[in-house]
Amino acid sequence: MGPIRILIINPNTNQSMTDSLREPVERLDYNNSTYTFLTGPSGVPSINNESDAAISATACLPTLLPHLPTHDAFLIACYSPHPLVSLLKTHTAKPVLGIFEASVQTAIQLLGQNGTEERFGIVSTGRQWCWILGDAVRESILGAERAAVVFAGVESWGCEEVGGGG
Repeated sequence: MGPIRILIINPNTNQSMTDSLREPVERLDYNNSTYTFLTGPSGVPSINNESDAAISATACLPTLLPHLPTHDAFLIACYSPHPLVSLLKTHTAKPVLGIFEASVQTAIQLLGQNGTEERFGIVSTGRQWCWILGDAVRESILGAERAAVVFAGVESWGCEEVGGGG
């Protein structure tokens, strides 16, 4: 069996952001994996809200479809509940994951490993993400009941003003 072929997708149009992903990914030095990097062909240069994410998903999907047969897994490199994750899953049974979902799932797996009741939170770059990320954790990843126990919330400048903090 050959190496696992992973397509890493930056869904915005910022090529320098895609280029900045290469070195840390390649430094992982996984012998059984190869990586292809793709930048959004059109859409927005930076994803700053749900509308930007929707625009970028629509712009990226046609470019991604030809890559489905040639790759084994797909990583959406945008720290948001990016709609491209679920959209791409409707076109392939192969693994599709966003870095937001991956980080939350990893945090959940690490909770309580030392025998204490622990919680996790998210630190973000802007107040617009306070509601978006918090709601995504509570509604689509954990569910409200589990989130109330383990999720401390989202912190960023201005979160308190929009009600999205922990």
